[in-house]
Formats: sequence, C-alpha cells, structure tokens
Amino acid sequence: MKTLDLIVSYSYSLYNPADAKDLYNGLDLSQLYFSNKLHYSLTVLVIIIISALKALVFYFATTLFKILNFVKPFSRDISRIITKITYYTFAIGIVSGIVEIFVNRLSANGYNFSPIESLWGDGDAYLFMSAILFVIALIFKKGIELQSENELTV
Repeated sequence: MKTLDLIVSYSYSLYNPADAKDLYNGLDLSQLYFSNKLHYSLTVLVIIIISALKALVFYFATTLFKILNFVKPFSRDISRIITKITYYTFAIGIVSGIVEIFVNRLSANGYNFSPIESLWGDGDAYLFMSAILFVIALIFKKGIELQSENELTV
C-alpha cells in the first residue's frame, strides 16, 4: 500500500508541484523538486523501489508460512521461496547503499534528507539478513538432497 501511495503521490506531484511538500506522511521533497526535478524523480523512484522490494519480501515470507509442511519441511518450493527472499533482501541492501551514496552527495550540496533517511537507512541490516538467509537456503538445499536420498533408501 505504501508503494502505491508513493507512486500516486509522485505522479500527482509532477502535475501539482505544491504536493511535493507533503509527498507521503510528511515527506517534504519540495526543495529538491524546485531545484532539480531529475534528482527529485530519482530519489522518489529509489524510495518506491525499496518499498516495493520490502513488500515482496513480506509477501514471500507469508507465502513461506502458508506452504510450510512440518512433516517434510525440505521441499523445492520452500527452497525457492527462501532463495527469492535472499535475493530481494540483498537487492534492498545494495539499493539502500547506492541511495546512501547518492544522498550524501546531494546533502553536501545543501539538501536536507534527515526526515526520510529511515526509508533506506537499514540497508546494512538487509545485507546481513541476506547473508543469513543465504546460509539457510544452502541448508535447505542440502536437506532436500538428504530427504530425497532417505526416500530412495526406504
């Protein structure tokens, strides 16, 4: 929902520049809008991308719990979902890091991004989470192999 709100607010702000002052939950990018529309558009685009990736991670996490089978937990579907979550969390971390570099350059030019840094400030945590999920994905792949060997020997 947040992603859709951001897309609609951004689209509307292109036609009504006064709306850049309250883009989403008090997000004020009017200074950036009036000084450089390209930087404004890139900033909002990256915020939308990060929001969409976080929504995908949440969606796949809920899907994971829906199809989880405690009798045979190691299945290819579970492994695929964990791998997707790993890729998306890694992408969030990378995009957040790129945004942080971009924002630091813009901040050096006098723009104030402190109210919205919470939208991408947790990139390190997502990189760490993707590393942990990568190990879990490897464990599940090995579990699938062992489970299929066990089924063949029985």
